[in-house]
Amino acid sequence: MKLQVATWNVNSVRARMPVISRWLKETNPDVLCMQELKATEEQFPFEEFDTLGYHSSVNGQVRWNGVATISRLPATDVCTDLSGYLPDQSRMISAVVGGIQFINVYVPNGTDLLDPRFKQKLHYYDVLRGFALNSVKPTIILGDFNVAPESIDTHSPEEQDGTICYHPLEREQIGKFLGSGFSDVFRVFNPDLKAFSWWDYRAASFRRNRGMRLDLVLANREALAKITDCRIDTEPRKWEKPSDHTPVVFNMKISE
Repeated sequence: MKLQVATWNVNSVRARMPVISRWLKETNPDVLCMQELKATEEQFPFEEFDTLGYHSSVNGQVRWNGVATISRLPATDVCTDLSGYLPDQSRMISAVVGGIQFINVYVPNGTDLLDPRFKQKLHYYDVLRGFALNSVKPTIILGDFNVAPESIDTHSPEEQDGTICYHPLEREQIGKFLGSGFSDVFRVFNPDLKAFSWWDYRAASFRRNRGMRLDLVLANREALAKITDCRIDTEPRKWEKPSDHTPVVFNMKISE
């Protein structure tokens, strides 16, 4: 059995529904993990996803946060509690689909280096890593990590070094994931490709390709052995009223 999986910060599920619907019809993934819903569970468009053939698991929040995992197969073992950390922020939903644990996450931005929320962001990585390492299943952490891991993952690394989303302390946190047995799936299959998943709406950033690879797929050894490829689909970023992020897509071979 094969699974096609994607992660996508949709930047408002309600505002972006025409783009999401078009992409789902054209790409037909088995699992889509979405971040930055900007919608409560009551506001989430369950019926539209149901019509498209998807079950929806949602941890919603209005204005800024919210995550959802939709899947062709029903999800099990759904969890939204990240070890009690930042309980007022809906940033994580974990679910098992096809025997794989998908931890869908929207890591805090951090706002500013002098803001207390930057320390919260760094601690969030620690808590997330501990949560994932407790899994006994093939596990994939995927979503908007709000950090470009390496110089190849951002448009101007020397200019941006030390700033939010490309600070050494943030990059060090990704290194800790890699050191604990997770792999950056996009880099496994595209070791030298300079490619981005986010571009600012301002200053014609997409047209000029001044972006960052903020949307990551981290797989433990058991999950990585099942993954066959990984790519960034830039097409939806070209459509009318797009998200500022675009999907990261990968395929898996599973036994269930």
